[in-house]
Amino acid sequence: MADGSRLPESATSTTMETNTNEHAKVLSPDAETVPSSSMTATSSELSLDGRWGERDQGEPVSRRGAMEDFEEMRRELTQLSLRRTRSVGKDAHRLRSRASGRASQVHDEEKAIDEEDSTIDGDGDGYQGGFDLGEFLMGGHLERRTTTGEPAKKVGVLFKHLTVKGVETGASFVRTLPDAVVGTFGPDLYRIVCSFIPQLRFGKQPPVRELLHDFTGLVREGEMMLVLGRPGAGCSTFLKTIANDRGAFAGVEGEVRYGGLSAEEQLKHFRGEVNYNPEDDQHFPSLTVWQTLKFSLINKTKKHDKNSIPIIIDALLKMFGITHTKNTLVGNEYVRGVSGGERKRVSIAETLATKSSVVCWDNSTRGLDASTALDYAKSLRIMTDVSKRTTFVTLYQAGESIYELMDKVLVIDSGRMLYQGPANKAREYFVNLGFHCPEKSTTADFLTSICDPNARQFQPGREASTPKTPEELEAVFRNSETYKTICDEVASYEKKLQDTDQEDTRRFQKTVAQSKSRTVSKKSSYTVSFARQVLACVQREFWLLWGDKTSLYTKYFIIISNALIVSSLFYGESLDTSGAFSRGGALFFSILFLGWLQLTELMPAVTGRGIVARHKEYAFYRPSAVSIARVVMDFPAIFCMVVPFTIIMYFMTGLDVTASKFFIYFLFVYTTTFSITSLYRMFAALSPTIDDAVRFSGIALNILVIFVGYVIPKQGLIDGSIWFGWLFYVNPIAYSYEAVLTNEFSDRIMDCAPSQLVPQGPGVDPRYQGCALPGSELGRRGVSGSRYLEESFQFTRSHLWRNFGVVIAFTVLYLIVTVLAAEFLSFVGGGGGALVFKRSKRAKKLATQTTQGNDEEKVQDVGDKAALSRGEAMSASNGESFKRISSSDRIFTWSNVEYTVPYGNGTRKLLNGVNGYAKPGVMIALMGASGAGKTTLLNTLAQRQKMGVVTGDFLVDGRPLGADFQRGTGFCEQMDLHDNTSTIREALEFSALLRQDRNVSKQEKLDYVDQIIDLLELNDIQDAIIGSLNVEQKKRVTIGVELAAKPSLLLFLDEPTSGLDSQAAFSIVRFLKKLSLAGQAILCTIHQPSSMLIQQFDMILALNPGGNTFYFGPVGHDGGDVIKYFADRGVVCPPSKNVAEFILETAAKATTTKDGKKIDWNEEWRNSEQNQRVLDEIQQIREERSKIPVTETGSPYEFAASTMTQTLLLTKRIFRQYWRDPSYYYGKLFVSVIIGIFNGFTFWMLGNSIANMQDRMFSIFLIIMIPPVVLNSIVPKFYINRALWEAREYPSRIYGWFAFCTANIVCEIPMAIVSSLIYWLLWYYPVGFPTDSSTAGYVFLMSMLFFLFMSSWGQWICAFAPSFTVISNVLPFFFVMCNLFNGIVRPYRDYPVFWKYWMYYVNPVTWWLRGVISSIFPTVQIDCSPSETTHFNPPPGQTCANYAGNFITNIAKNGYLLNPDASADCQYCPYSNGAEYMATLNVHDGDKWRCFGIFLAFVIINWLLVYFFIYTVRVRGWSFGMGYLFGGMGLVIDKVKGVFKRKSEKA
Repeated sequence: MADGSRLPESATSTTMETNTNEHAKVLSPDAETVPSSSMTATSSELSLDGRWGERDQGEPVSRRGAMEDFEEMRRELTQLSLRRTRSVGKDAHRLRSRASGRASQVHDEEKAIDEEDSTIDGDGDGYQGGFDLGEFLMGGHLERRTTTGEPAKKVGVLFKHLTVKGVETGASFVRTLPDAVVGTFGPDLYRIVCSFIPQLRFGKQPPVRELLHDFTGLVREGEMMLVLGRPGAGCSTFLKTIANDRGAFAGVEGEVRYGGLSAEEQLKHFRGEVNYNPEDDQHFPSLTVWQTLKFSLINKTKKHDKNSIPIIIDALLKMFGITHTKNTLVGNEYVRGVSGGERKRVSIAETLATKSSVVCWDNSTRGLDASTALDYAKSLRIMTDVSKRTTFVTLYQAGESIYELMDKVLVIDSGRMLYQGPANKAREYFVNLGFHCPEKSTTADFLTSICDPNARQFQPGREASTPKTPEELEAVFRNSETYKTICDEVASYEKKLQDTDQEDTRRFQKTVAQSKSRTVSKKSSYTVSFARQVLACVQREFWLLWGDKTSLYTKYFIIISNALIVSSLFYGESLDTSGAFSRGGALFFSILFLGWLQLTELMPAVTGRGIVARHKEYAFYRPSAVSIARVVMDFPAIFCMVVPFTIIMYFMTGLDVTASKFFIYFLFVYTTTFSITSLYRMFAALSPTIDDAVRFSGIALNILVIFVGYVIPKQGLIDGSIWFGWLFYVNPIAYSYEAVLTNEFSDRIMDCAPSQLVPQGPGVDPRYQGCALPGSELGRRGVSGSRYLEESFQFTRSHLWRNFGVVIAFTVLYLIVTVLAAEFLSFVGGGGGALVFKRSKRAKKLATQTTQGNDEEKVQDVGDKAALSRGEAMSASNGESFKRISSSDRIFTWSNVEYTVPYGNGTRKLLNGVNGYAKPGVMIALMGASGAGKTTLLNTLAQRQKMGVVTGDFLVDGRPLGADFQRGTGFCEQMDLHDNTSTIREALEFSALLRQDRNVSKQEKLDYVDQIIDLLELNDIQDAIIGSLNVEQKKRVTIGVELAAKPSLLLFLDEPTSGLDSQAAFSIVRFLKKLSLAGQAILCTIHQPSSMLIQQFDMILALNPGGNTFYFGPVGHDGGDVIKYFADRGVVCPPSKNVAEFILETAAKATTTKDGKKIDWNEEWRNSEQNQRVLDEIQQIREERSKIPVTETGSPYEFAASTMTQTLLLTKRIFRQYWRDPSYYYGKLFVSVIIGIFNGFTFWMLGNSIANMQDRMFSIFLIIMIPPVVLNSIVPKFYINRALWEAREYPSRIYGWFAFCTANIVCEIPMAIVSSLIYWLLWYYPVGFPTDSSTAGYVFLMSMLFFLFMSSWGQWICAFAPSFTVISNVLPFFFVMCNLFNGIVRPYRDYPVFWKYWMYYVNPVTWWLRGVISSIFPTVQIDCSPSETTHFNPPPGQTCANYAGNFITNIAKNGYLLNPDASADCQYCPYSNGAEYMATLNVHDGDKWRCFGIFLAFVIINWLLVYFFIYTVRVRGWSFGMGYLFGGMGLVIDKVKGVFKRKSEKA
């Protein structure tokens, strides 16, 4: 190890004895405390320990520095203890009062602890630096310690004869749409029920296999065990079993004890004391680092000790070098926050905050570079030493520096224990067995290679005698002295427990009990009471809400803007009878809109499950506490939403301006929104995925809207809807609607509008007129609001407060179900699964074979001979397959490459004068620290940058790049981007058919795919679905997809070894080397190269942060050329040092020459002879190659395949994707079936009354309830396809924008037709619409167009919008506009002028409704019921016909008299047929084909908009001024914030 990678001299010892002495020294009365200034100096002295994340930020991580930081924390805690101790009086009450008073003074916990420190030091009591911490530590801060300085809460982990069994997971076949449809009728429900009640499962039980076989061992407190094995060996299974996380296993036999505690007792009473930390870092991204840690400590610190929380947080931040990130968002892949290394340290700090005694870390260095991984391991060592924890670690790529930090190592293969014992004796053990350890191999790599038949090496002459199989190696180990030592150690540990009467265990139990709040049962796993858990979660919910200000502000913008838009539609509403119906529509929208908007609450309710599940295992809180906290947070959040909305809506729509009425209106809007939100959360708690939650919530809301009493009056629902009328009684919105409607109308007397007086005209006596509004009374022109509601809706104000109680009751019911589901249901997956194949003869044959993976990780060895993945040289026959991959000898050069991007108010240079070249047959390693610009350079060279300014010369054979450059290069993304529903063969064939030259025959391309599949050893899994592959297999597919394209110039690879174990990483690089030897030029970034790995490369291009080159040249034998370059400048590489780590560490730290001058490695390279040689060679290549005549090596086209070929193949792939991802098509069918059934059978066989005509209208209108649900499935699907196209397939010039648009549009058409047919059949005929073919056929055509319109509508919105957030904000605008501005909710004649002459006509839904209504209504003859007629008396001596005949014939021109010959109580029906009725809706007979044409035009326009926006926004990069608009708004907001900030600072 070089000095830069070692621990400091004073901290190299990792033994328990050393750390014990350190603790004893600290607790000595004569010991000196470490002042802050000393700590700072010490930290700077330890800068050789490396950094986390970006090298220009943060502090170095060292064991010595961290121990000193820890002691600083203990000093501050001691001073806090002194302050508390001084207040100890004669009674405990006084003590508590003073503590409470001091707590209230700590109003800003984010202030520097130094300020508080100085205040305490100023106290006159004379603090002594070596104050005995015993009294304070007994108070429960961080960890309690004994009088000798040892942690009081420590347990070793003992496991005896541990055997774990799991369900056999053989290969399965991909689930398709027919499977999903069939599953609806029973099988899916049966599987769900059996997952919760296994006893109901009948038939043959699935086979069970051993995952771990008879493990015995011991890890004492303060020790670290490294668990090694290839993916699938059983490492994760072992760690989960040790962590007592056994839910995914079929059975666990043997014994695991934590000190003297059994596994059962630990799980029941001490769950939070043993933790399993998965490899991914899941945190709430919108929380800051400080908030994340504070929340953890709140739930692990009793109230009496809460003043210590900010001190502990500060110490943790110092300990792990992330103080600078204190107020930075944690972030994730979508939310910008701390770096990956810093996020890893947040996970470590959070785990330390749990105060647990045993921690299991599963492959937590995945994706980290070598330096960051080492710092991570040092942090674990710190944590283990400081707290005497028992630590288990599994790592896939562990360097020697990491390995040396471990106390013990456990090697697993196929669930068998090959070795367990001291880490420093493992290499010797296997060498003595006959294995050969290569000189440059790390110990961890060597031990892992033992598990690999094709990677391990034997000593000459001992090949036959050395054990080989896992069973043989296990048997040899069990007969070894090492195993006997383990057994003796286990027996000794058990004897010690008996001899000491389990003193440590009892102390552990007592300490845990003392750390709990007084109100918490001593048997509970939780530290604080349920009430405090809820309060902590409430605080976190507030942080989450306030932390995501963009979404918060956007929601308020939507609320206010929609309130203004909708209220403006109802603005100026008449107070007479003509405004009665529209006023009801405004009130209906009022109680519904905010509830509809709350659909966004589904996402956080579902996506945070993994975090909640982990926190439950950490014993932070019960899951139900989160559900209750969200409810508590809803009170103020919904209140703040309701206030602006109700004020705007109430007063702009002209509702009754009475204080009591307004507050009743406000109350019901508030409670209804609360109830609907609770309903959504209930569905979220009961749904496995977000898709299910959205689908069920959306459909539930639609059903509630139908049965609210607005579309169909209450009595009509109860009497007429024989199947579903009862839903009115279980609908909270219905009760709210009755309340707000009766609140508005109950004491109102409405004057009859002149247009509604019957009869009208010259000679009509006002005394003998009636009003055409339900509830009017004979001989009276005014209409009572109460009678109107009674006649029209059967609503009464006497139910108002009863309804309020009912709404509250439903809300409570939803909350109870939500809380119970959160507490007892878990949908968090427990690991990977088996390979999934498409249905084919070849796949069915493979499915009969037994899967051999022994771990939960996604590892499948179905037929994987793994000659490739074991790094073994291929056979001669396979070697011949590596015929020259590239037929081109062209050379790619780049010189003086610079890349600048906008940054803040200026710019930032990410690449600075990079030069280089790539020749056929040469493999270049692109290396550098985190943030050096490796991926940036790779994207720039591949011409993939989309923003910023790129300068420099990019030449091929001395000539500018042609249109076919990107097609001539392959680019392997780090993230393995693929269509996850394709098989391996399909993905390779897709690439070959579209990217190889169009002059090559199809058969020749397919034959080449066969060759690539052979080379990559993918024969046996070629029909496997890509989404089911493990990490290594996906990497091979990624490389294969690019090779199938036959890149003629260069192959770029971005981190092809990230996330792989050392053997898999070597296999990938070894394969690349074979390609290079076959003539392929390769440029590859790499993070953690071992010594053996780096030797496979021909050249190294090394970058420092800022994109500065500090070396470009050959590697040399054993790195000789690189070593010589640095040795010539005074820096010598130690003989055993990894060359790659050496150059990175050397360039990253300050280096001085013998004369004291600092070396700037960037400048050193620029002035070096080697750099000049590179520049000369680039110039020579330019001059020589440019003289060679240009030959047509391929087609000059941008895309290899024709547009027609692109479109056909992509259409086939997308349709196959939809077929194999049945949730998408199934969701559309499901919505069509459910809405169709409810619509059709609710309005079953309508009659011919006016009420039935209104029912017909609303039955037609209800189709607009489908888009909100369907678009929420269309948008993410299109977005994912668009993201794949933009990230990989378009930059690689696989297919163009026209093919992308066409394929996505075409694949929507079949399901749109099928869905529309299902909906039409379930809706049209049950309602009783005309059955003649012309009318029925027309309505079907219009229904089909509507479903096509929905699909294209969602696609063009997604084509334009840059993110999901923007899409979710845009959709409500469209829905509101389309649903309200169509003449149904408010008649066209009453529209305000502003909307009347444009919005109505540009609304596509207007034309659809007019077309369908105009085809159905004209043939209906209306028969008014007596309650629907207008009653009036004729003057004495006249009949009804004589008195009103002129009015009916010449003025109204509509309707008829039911009793024309009567001389009293005339009854006038306002409509005689459907044509007269639809005229009031601005619909006229003969409109249907005109409307059909206009609506068809809207569908076509939608399709054209998809093409338009994909081309302009995605290809051309247009923003339509939105960038300037939002940029300007951002500047204004920043300036306003600055003004308020300055004012607050002055205050």
